[in-house]
Amino acid sequence: MIGFTPDAVISILGTSLIAIAGLLYVLPVGTCSECGHCRLARLTRQRERELDASCSAGRAPCPICRRSHRPDEDHVP
Repeated sequence: MIGFTPDAVISILGTSLIAIAGLLYVLPVGTCSECGHCRLARLTRQRERELDASCSAGRAPCPICRRSHRPDEDHVP
């Protein structure tokens, strides 16, 4: 039986970890329509976009920091 050297084992394990990381990156995480977590994340992003749009429409910028604040954001001068 031929034994592997420690360098060969480390190289094989490192290569397999890189391959697994590549496969995990390709998985469609956050894009499914049935998952409650994905649905909640999508609704949260939509709510933040609507809040940002409402902040910029019709509100004067803050005199201290010169930017518009969201309604739920606290401002500390």
